[in-house]
Amino acid sequence: MKTSKDKGSVPALLLTFVGILFIGIIIVAGILIFNEKTLVVPDEFPTISAAVTDAKPGDIILVKTKEDGTPYEENVVIDEDNIKLIGIGKEKPVLEGDFILSTGRGIDLTDRSGVLVQNFIIQKFNEEGFFLSNSDNVIIKENIVKENGGGVLVGGGIVLGNSNKNMMKGNTVQDNENDGIFLNGSGSNMMKGNIVNGNGNGDGEHGIELISSNDNIMKGNIVNDNNSNGIDLSNSESNMMKGNTVNGNFLNGINLSNSASNMMKGNTVNNSEADGIQLFQSSRNIIKGNTVNDNGVDGISLNAASNENDVFFNRAFGNGLDIRDLDANNFKGNKCDTSNQPNICN
Repeated sequence: MKTSKDKGSVPALLLTFVGILFIGIIIVAGILIFNEKTLVVPDEFPTISAAVTDAKPGDIILVKTKEDGTPYEENVVIDEDNIKLIGIGKEKPVLEGDFILSTGRGIDLTDRSGVLVQNFIIQKFNEEGFFLSNSDNVIIKENIVKENGGGVLVGGGIVLGNSNKNMMKGNTVQDNENDGIFLNGSGSNMMKGNIVNGNGNGDGEHGIELISSNDNIMKGNIVNDNNSNGIDLSNSESNMMKGNTVNGNFLNGINLSNSASNMMKGNTVNNSEADGIQLFQSSRNIIKGNTVNDNGVDGISLNAASNENDVFFNRAFGNGLDIRDLDANNFKGNKCDTSNQPNICN
């Protein structure tokens, strides 16, 4: 026969088990937390690469400017996940290729996740300043990426291949030989608050270029004076371009080809040599609430085989032709002076 003491033993055992489990979790968490290290360059390691080689997931690498002011002349290959690489001090540390280093890339992340790179100047590499391949959840923040990509066709400022859910925020990407930011087969990335100016050598490179890349967001970037298109999408769907300033680019401000279901909202697109916003063989896109002024050819141009696009509540003035429609598209509430078809301008 069970007694009241027997009945009370079950909750007591349960409480003991829960207590032991809780203590175990605390111990494991403590091990994980206290195993994280902070490595300092050049105080503890002479080069960034040496610190990266020693680092384990969760570690923080702090990089100071050298006392003599010389750059770190090295290629950095990050080969662990969840590493934080942060430049510190009054001036950003400089990582420089000087166009002679053999691998040609500033920072290389291949098959990596959870990495942060913040507050560097990355310059003069033959290929890319940043190169991401099959890498996810990487943050590239507050860097200056300039004068890279002189040696190869695909080189440039920041290049992503088959890489998803990454953040590029607050970077200055300028004067790179090829694209400023280039995404190929990459989705769900965020480009926010970057300055992307003066990129490309006039041979088809752009400020920001997406090829076969979907569900990305470009928000609040300044994309000016690039030597081809400011923002260029091809074979790309469901991307958002919102609140960007895209001025003075050599060809078109925003250019879409064979791309569908993208949103262009609240952008300022002025003073392009050709069109402000051009769609070529691109359908079911939304062009809404943009300011598109003083572009050399058309303000908004919907070329042949671009149909079922919604062009609503834009302001387009002072362009060669403010709005051109060469297919069957939808127009509402646009403020403009000139168009090739009636009832487009209000």
